[in-house]
Amino acid sequence: MLAKKTNIPVLSYPFFLLFLLGIVLSCGEQQEGEFQNKADSPPAISSVTISPNKPNKESDLSLFIQRRDTGRGPVTFRYQWVKNDEEIPGENESMLKSGNFRKGDLIRVKVTPSDGTTEGSPFLSQPVKILNSPPVIQEVWIEPKVARVTDRLKAIVKGSDPDGDSINYLYKWEKNGVVLSGEENGILESNRFKKGDSITVTVTPNDGEASGKPKKSEAIIIVNSPPMITSSPPTTTDGNIYTYHVVANDPDNDPIIFSLKSAPKGMEIDKGTGIIRWEIQKRDQGPQLIEIEATDPEGAKSFQSFTLSFEFK
Repeated sequence: MLAKKTNIPVLSYPFFLLFLLGIVLSCGEQQEGEFQNKADSPPAISSVTISPNKPNKESDLSLFIQRRDTGRGPVTFRYQWVKNDEEIPGENESMLKSGNFRKGDLIRVKVTPSDGTTEGSPFLSQPVKILNSPPVIQEVWIEPKVARVTDRLKAIVKGSDPDGDSINYLYKWEKNGVVLSGEENGILESNRFKKGDSITVTVTPNDGEASGKPKKSEAIIIVNSPPMITSSPPTTTDGNIYTYHVVANDPDNDPIIFSLKSAPKGMEIDKGTGIIRWEIQKRDQGPQLIEIEATDPEGAKSFQSFTLSFEFK
């Protein structure tokens, strides 16, 4: 079977060149038109994000800006920060410093792009809310700084809250590095320690929304306490014999040594028991000064002074 012959016109060479040139010119006109449309577009912003996204009163706010490329060269930005839907006067930089807002404020920023010739449309960011700032403790110490077993210890705290919220404190007392259970207030009673113990307190602040960083005091060492004379001298005698049993207590339960610092001739005291005996002579008529000293092994002392006066008829 013979195939049917089809006559296809053959383009001459000059005509073919003219055809290709037409295609090239057409494509060039299309690209030039697209470029012209792009170049005529004003600069545009696609997103503005405020950082950090969970700020508090002490945060500095900065920006992350994304824009669409218009091909018209470098783009600059004009800023206006907004607080609670009102512009903040004078805040026209890319960063908003802390001190311009407080807890609960809603912060936005309006950014306007410019290529030096044309300004684009302003872009208003999504708001960020200023969150609570935790309270801060500047200093903690224990009073009295020189403490004995007879003292109640008190934790002194210097703290503040950036938002002006009231602060509650949680206390953790330690003795010789071990936490004292049940001691969660600012006072430590004297029955919880003894001479030589090392005491510290750690305090944690809380403003009802968040806890701040705990702070620990310097340690205090419970020092030696002097003995205390608790008895009172008698004013009567048994005939011409005067006796007085001096009683003293040592808070640290140290042994006590008694002595007479001032006494009439012939008066004696037992250094262990504190019993005074004095046989009064006629020469002892008139006022007599007696001074008793009670001392512990570390040299801590207490004194008792009194005057006796006798007349002989």
